[in-house]
Amino acid sequence: MIKLIAVGVWAAIVALGSSYVMASVFAPEPVAEAEKEPTYFEGLDYRSTDSVTIPMISDQAIQGYILARFVYTIDGKVGNSLKVPPDPFILDEVFRRLYSADNFDFDHPEKFDLTELTTSIKESVNKRYEQELVHELLVEQFDYIAKKEARGGKGG
Repeated sequence: MIKLIAVGVWAAIVALGSSYVMASVFAPEPVAEAEKEPTYFEGLDYRSTDSVTIPMISDQAIQGYILARFVYTIDGKVGNSLKVPPDPFILDEVFRRLYSADNFDFDHPEKFDLTELTTSIKESVNKRYEQELVHELLVEQFDYIAKKEARGGKGG
């Protein structure tokens, strides 16, 4: 009886061993996937800045406020390795440019050149980091509220 069990175990081991050898010998070689050219948005993350409120001053008085929020694209790998995210630098540049803007028309705020604003902010932030960190800077929110329309504002 023991010889019969030993022969059965031996036959099972031989069958499994030969199957493994045949599978590994005749298995097709794994083909390395060719490096495909990444698309523009592949690997980029979209991140949103906090809102910023900027007082607009003219004739030595506050004329109104700009409420702004931006979205920027950044390489995900680079963005995750940064010790300081670009958000504070973007908001700093936004505040500096809008607070000192001489060409803002309080009667027609819709004519303000947002393309020039986002381009100059993006270039300044990339210059601070000394690399192309921010790929695109997009406007998520840009509202102008006249002082007389603001809560608690006096109409005069």
